Amino acid sequence: MSAAVQHTLAGPATLEGTSLHTGQKVSLTLKPAPEGHGFKFRRIDLPDQPFIAADVDKVQTVERATTLAEGSVKVHTVEHIISALTGMGVDNALIEMDANEPPIGDGSSRPFVEMIKKVGIVPQNAIRKVWEIREPIHLEAGGTIITIVPSKTFKVSVTNVGPEGRFTQYFSSEVTPETYEKEIAAARTFVYYEDVKPLLEKGLIKGG
Repeated sequence: MSAAVQHTLAGPATLEGTSLHTGQKVSLTLKPAPEGHGFKFRRIDLPDQPFIAADVDKVQTVERATTLAEGSVKVHTVEHIISALTGMGVDNALIEMDANEPPIGDGSSRPFVEMIKKVGIVPQNAIRKVWEIREPIHLEAGGTIITIVPSKTFKVSVTNVGPEGRFTQYFSSEVTPETYEKEIAAARTFVYYEDVKPLLEKGLIKGG
């Protein structure tokens, strides 16, 4: 796979299952998209079948899941499908759903990786646009710290520390489609009961 040009799916693929927070049955179909399209969700269960672009300015909430919104139209828990597409080197895709959340599968990105591998990825003519980090960026918020520094490759180093230092986890790797599939795609969210209890009280994670 050439990292210089954009890529899309070679054909459509469908996954059916239950959504995490609402517990609804949902069918999700990944479709090829033209150059410069990016990732867009389409709610085919709604009148006019509206689109929502997977852009940071469309992010509405990040409470244990990422919600994108375009006016009154929303899609929830989109992080696994976006992670899989990005990690496998896809630049352009249309994501059609007949509910407001993708199927949760086993709680990881692996089911979406399997969808992508099943249909394959094809190169496009347009050059891929990338962010170039020219100086360190550091941010701290809500007990989370992120630091981004210039690098010739995309590498992540992550430490997760639980309450009172329990269950500390560490992972570090250059991210390529190969390492994403092998080392990252199967990862699932690590949660504690004290975090889940408020969500249950709000009527969420019905499909979890």
